[in-house]
Amino acid sequence: MAARGEVRSPEGLGRMLQQGRLVSGLTQRELADSLETDQKYIWALESGKNTIVLERIFAIMRETGVRMYMEVENPPSGPPTQDVVDELHG
Repeated sequence: MAARGEVRSPEGLGRMLQQGRLVSGLTQRELADSLETDQKYIWALESGKNTIVLERIFAIMRETGVRMYMEVENPPSGPPTQDVVDELHG
């Protein structure tokens, strides 16, 4: 089952990232190794630990009316080829 939804907070972002990792069949350690980071960093993101950067991003989104939507594919089809998939209209 794919997960899909609007992300409004660091906690919501963490839940979506965790779902993506689980659907991919990776442990936090395996994901960290593949990204050349440590497991503690992955844990912090998935736990919704609020960093200054994330706090500012979500504050800007709230102030400007920007919404973030994420979807977890099941199974993943590989790495994305673009940062923004849908074209902006308007």
